[in-house]
Amino acid sequence: MDRFVIPQKKLRADGNYSNRSENIPVAVEGEPCLILETEDTEELEDEEVRPEQLAASEAEETGEQMERNCASSSATAGTDGGNPDGGVDLTGDLSHGPAEKPRQPQLKSYPRRSFGSQGQLASRGFSYSWFKQYQWLEYSVSKDAAFCFACRHFFHSVHGSGGHSEKCFTHEGFKNWRKGGEKLAQHNASASHKVAMEGWGEFKEREKNGSRILTHLHDDGHKKIVEENRIYMRAVVESLRFTACQTIGQRGHRENEQSTNRGNFLEMLHLLGKFDSTVSKKLSSGPGNAKYVHHDIQNELIDIMACILREQVSNEVKLGEHFTLMVDETKDVSKKEQISIVLRYIHNDDIYEEFLDFVPADGLDAESLLVTVKGALAKFNIDKNACVGQCYDGASVMSGCNNGVQEKFRREVPHAVYIHCHAHRLNLVLVDCVHNVKPVADCFATVQLLYNFFCLVFMEKQTELEPTKRAVELKRLSDTRWACQYYSLWAIKQSLPSILATLEEVSNQTNSHRAIEARSLNGLIDAQFVLQIYMLENIFGLTKTLSDQLQATDLDLASAIDLVFSLVDTLKEERNDETWTHLWQGANDTCERVGIDMQRQQAKRKIIQPSHLQQFHVSNSHTRKKILQTPEDYKIHCFFPVLDRLISELNRRFSADSCHVMKGVAAINPKHKTFLHQDALQPMARHYGILEDNLSAELHQLKRLIDRKKQNGVSLNSTHDLLILLRPYKEAFIDLYKLVCISMTLPVPTAACERSFSCLRRLKTYLRNKSGDVRTSNLAVLAISSRRTKEMDVDVVIDRFAANHNNRRIVLF
Repeated sequence: MDRFVIPQKKLRADGNYSNRSENIPVAVEGEPCLILETEDTEELEDEEVRPEQLAASEAEETGEQMERNCASSSATAGTDGGNPDGGVDLTGDLSHGPAEKPRQPQLKSYPRRSFGSQGQLASRGFSYSWFKQYQWLEYSVSKDAAFCFACRHFFHSVHGSGGHSEKCFTHEGFKNWRKGGEKLAQHNASASHKVAMEGWGEFKEREKNGSRILTHLHDDGHKKIVEENRIYMRAVVESLRFTACQTIGQRGHRENEQSTNRGNFLEMLHLLGKFDSTVSKKLSSGPGNAKYVHHDIQNELIDIMACILREQVSNEVKLGEHFTLMVDETKDVSKKEQISIVLRYIHNDDIYEEFLDFVPADGLDAESLLVTVKGALAKFNIDKNACVGQCYDGASVMSGCNNGVQEKFRREVPHAVYIHCHAHRLNLVLVDCVHNVKPVADCFATVQLLYNFFCLVFMEKQTELEPTKRAVELKRLSDTRWACQYYSLWAIKQSLPSILATLEEVSNQTNSHRAIEARSLNGLIDAQFVLQIYMLENIFGLTKTLSDQLQATDLDLASAIDLVFSLVDTLKEERNDETWTHLWQGANDTCERVGIDMQRQQAKRKIIQPSHLQQFHVSNSHTRKKILQTPEDYKIHCFFPVLDRLISELNRRFSADSCHVMKGVAAINPKHKTFLHQDALQPMARHYGILEDNLSAELHQLKRLIDRKKQNGVSLNSTHDLLILLRPYKEAFIDLYKLVCISMTLPVPTAACERSFSCLRRLKTYLRNKSGDVRTSNLAVLAISSRRTKEMDVDVVIDRFAANHNNRRIVLF
């Protein structure tokens, strides 16, 4: 009988254990469990332990702090497993090996411990019902602690299981009976325990087949756990990818279970859980520290995805061998200066403009901006010496020829030519015309006054007068917004009847200030204003077409130059009587429709020359404003001067492209008159280190090749067509192929930077103005390169994430 019992100390009424040993039964494998009823056990059962006696017990035993530590399933990060030789002090009442069964002794009563603070003490002990609920549970009578049979014997046996077993269930023993049900359930759901249980199940299966060799690789249980975890992580990554591509907020104001809106990310994840039981199970019953929904985890996953995209761009730049740098600056909603960096390069015979990064500006001087740009290139492993061109706006700090960023960069990379953004140049031409041609300046001043005056009541008036037409909102003028002049003129032209009706209505209101302002504006809208609207809307419509074309990603520099001078030719063609007659007739019809007298003329006043100017020859009158009355007056003093000014400014601002590189770019364009002329190509070739003899030989052979292709029906219409033609022969025409690639790589506008600013405004809003710089930049990369983001392999993201965390918490491989 003695072999069925072991000595055990008895808990006295004062909360201490007595030194006298008692015989308490223990279940032994293969033997029936005996319940011994002794006087002492009866005494223990019947005695009532008072709270003050339990307080004395708590003061003497300081085990609760240890138990609280053991109760944390994620704090242990040291030695895994439950090897009997690895630290568990076995006294004979726990299983010694995997071939045994869990030791589950059934006692009359189990020792009890006190928990809680003074005045709120509670006595708790091990419950035998837990054995029925958890088959892996075993109990050490000598330590009064619970252990996990599976984790002690089988956690080490599964290769690559990742994570850590919980020490309190393998080494120290679990004793926090107050939270016993909760902690046992958490351990039962933990990833490490599931791995161990799979190993135990396989061991029992092999034991039936006569083999006790534990598998270490690719067991089905492990694969199943990995697959479930990866399904859940895919849902997490997909939710982040969706919100990033849509540039919507991810986090909620409150993300607890009681919140009705926990943010787009968590709401999307729970939505996916409704259609996937694996995701739902992980969210509802998974360990709290392994759900991977914390904002730090979100930032890390977003960073991994952004790094993958940037690595793709970096690798493509290296394969293309050349790139051009485009930089622009703006302020975000938090008033922080953000520098947008975009790269343009050729990959697989196509032109790419890829956003690289938003970098906060430490300073706005040329030296600070140069350091920022070079730092960004180095950060993403892009060799600055592969840069063949720079494209910025016309700000002196960027374009300065002595100490601007472009000049400082060229000192380090001499072949990186500077190209002023063509879209900015065109906008400067329009701004010059708006401000320096007197009738045009007056017209746009009136347009701006109308925009400032009208509000919601104007939209309602349009709907009332013309219910079948869509209401048009007046546009604000801005010198920095491309083509905004055209949109403003178009809006006035479309809504002129509603404008006049609204002004008439407001002028009769009781608000004297608004009424006077309305009457003043009504007086400014005369026949001359209507005619100028028609005239300028026609002219600025032509320039808008060029502005849109210049913003195309696949436009090369040679084609851009052709487009500019095509516009010049078009403006020259518009300078004729036929065009003017058509505009006059359109303005006359509109005036008749809205009730403006087109024929009403102002009386001419005799202009008297000032006496102090009578002895001089004066080419222009400075004393009186020119009164325009007849169509001929408007044509000579308004229409023709506007066209002449535009043509002159276009020629002046774009003639700077006559430098040696620009001549070479034009000579590579099949449509240009200097196509493949060696004299035009030689300066560009010399700039990029190509020998004259090599160029001459290749030009001779290329001309013969083109002649043969033409005989076969192949035509060349653009520089890109020439690139496609040379692709199979690039080893034979290595220098010409290089020049063609550089020509297509040289930038036209910085429109890609402007587009990134639009994305920044969607990402960093009034409610999200505290978003970190790194997070903002990463989200911008994912949103702007949404095509790449959507094509990204989610499993690659998960693999990198698992490698960063050594595959802990949840098993991912």
